[in-house]
Amino acid sequence: MARAIENSRYHVSAYDGGTLVGFGRIVSDGALHALVFDLIVHPSHQRRGIGSEILTQLLAFCRKEGIPDVQLFAAQGKAPFYERHGFKERPGNAPGMELLQDESADACEPATWDC
Repeated sequence: MARAIENSRYHVSAYDGGTLVGFGRIVSDGALHALVFDLIVHPSHQRRGIGSEILTQLLAFCRKEGIPDVQLFAAQGKAPFYERHGFKERPGNAPGMELLQDESADACEPATWDC
């Protein structure tokens, strides 16, 4: 995960005391497009505005950098959270796709907070 953070354009971490409870990052070409990755909040700290604050900071960074297009892949059931922040579902004729070339590369499962 450290290498992923190092190679990200921007990241935000949220702490409760000294404990990491939330995280999100932007991967971008720095000009036209950005992707929100790994926006996760520990289940014990959800519904407190932490995820919203992380996303707000990520989007503010993109605005400051002049990056107009911000996209993401929402986990099942999470779309309403992103819609509250202005995101819209991509049209059905342009859904996202994924190719995971190395199964071991999936080092963190946000649904279970198992990293």
